[in-house]
Amino acid sequence: MKIRRRKQKKELAGAIKLARGLLRDGKYRETYQFLQEAIEQFPADPELRLLYATILLEFRPDDVAAHASKAVSLAPHDPQILVRAAHLMFNRGEVEDARSCAVRVSELAHADFVFMSDLVNLTGLLAAFDEEHDLAEEELRSALEDEPTNGSFAVDLVRFLAAQDRSTEAIEIIDHALACAKNTETLKRVRREIAPGA
Repeated sequence: MKIRRRKQKKELAGAIKLARGLLRDGKYRETYQFLQEAIEQFPADPELRLLYATILLEFRPDDVAAHASKAVSLAPHDPQILVRAAHLMFNRGEVEDARSCAVRVSELAHADFVFMSDLVNLTGLLAAFDEEHDLAEEELRSALEDEPTNGSFAVDLVRFLAAQDRSTEAIEIIDHALACAKNTETLKRVRREIAPGA
């Protein structure tokens, strides 16, 4: 029994590593197909479920929130799972579920929490939704300052500024992010949305 359990753990760790690698390399179709099979084999693993929810943004966005919620139910005390799931939920319009996760993460996370910038960014997004503009800007800027190469954080701040009719500032932020972010495709698209002729 112990040998079988050890083998399953090794297979699970390998599946997670492979899925993350495929996702990081932008092999979205392969990631999607692989994760469909992986969650059938390991239906109770929250990390695989969350990775699956992430790739579903590309292929079946209407199913993202359900799988993010499933990941939360599988790991209700894991702040890393909760904050990442909350971002996916917020992205799909499940604001109150995202808010609930953010509250739980704030209660569970320690000062050295690896995803603290993600929590700060999420707090900013929720504040923007609540029209608490000063808090939203403070948190969104703080998250990006902590992780200047995070293109998603840059996009969130840029969209917030553009919604406040502050397009010039938004373009400055996005141009700076384009110079240092790892993934620039979304940044370029958002720049075209804000300044079509520029």
